[in-house]
Amino acid sequence: SQSGLYRLKGHRGPITDCHFLATSNALITSSKDTYIKLWCLDSQHCFETLMNGRDEVWNISVFSNETRLMAGSKTAELRVWSLDQGGSLGKRKSDDKLVLCELLGALMRKSKERVNTLLVFENILLCQNNDATID
Repeated sequence: SQSGLYRLKGHRGPITDCHFLATSNALITSSKDTYIKLWCLDSQHCFETLMNGRDEVWNISVFSNETRLMAGSKTAELRVWSLDQGGSLGKRKSDDKLVLCELLGALMRKSKERVNTLLVFENILLCQNNDATID
């Protein structure tokens, strides 16, 4: 029988996606509760909560160099945050925050359907939508 080492509690709705940040040993989760949470896997606590407006977050993607986070929902916006794991944004990283996050803005999609999949490869972004189109 297999079981997990621990359970991370904090989202109020079902988790829709997750990504591991190897540099910080952190986990990023998205949920239907409209939040994106960053978790320290060493201490099993949430050290940052990002709001995606009023919309459920259906998919997240992290750039391969772990410097940007993108989130897709049912609106035409893809929100983009910077991820600073070394304190290079000019802000001092507190002891309990492994990663500093700053909302950079949003990219607009053509489709108004919810995001199924976000893929980032080098400088290419693919967004598969619920209506079987790709932006």
